[in-house]
Amino acid sequence: MPTDALDQAILNILRKDARTPHAAIGRDVGLTGPAVLARIRKLEDSGIIRGYRAVVDEAGLRAVVRVVTRPSPGGEQAFERFVLDEPRIEGCYDVDGEDSFLLTVRCADPKDLQQLLLAVRSQPTVLRTVTNIVLSVVKESA
Repeated sequence: MPTDALDQAILNILRKDARTPHAAIGRDVGLTGPAVLARIRKLEDSGIIRGYRAVVDEAGLRAVVRVVTRPSPGGEQAFERFVLDEPRIEGCYDVDGEDSFLLTVRCADPKDLQQLLLAVRSQPTVLRTVTNIVLSVVKESA
């Protein structure tokens, strides 16, 4: 579905705060609340808006772990299954370049991170990991 300038303006407002009342969005973009709701429903139905989520500032140690694996038959699939079953791993990206995977993780404390890294390194195809601790978040989109 193609979007127009009004749809883009509505999307920009929702990106900043998805709980903005329809009437407030309407005042900002020059529409009524019901007209905004109709546009939002069309954006949802077309898949442009795929959902809404709460961005929670959870306590815990955040880190980015770069993982290098060695090629082996079925090795990457086994590693991916491990990743899918590990709740402390929030994201896993198959990347191009020197590293094989980029993991984003959240652990309760340094000991928990150490235990997770031991579990990652114990995977048969993992050659090495490089860990970067997140000190602060400059930008994180919802």
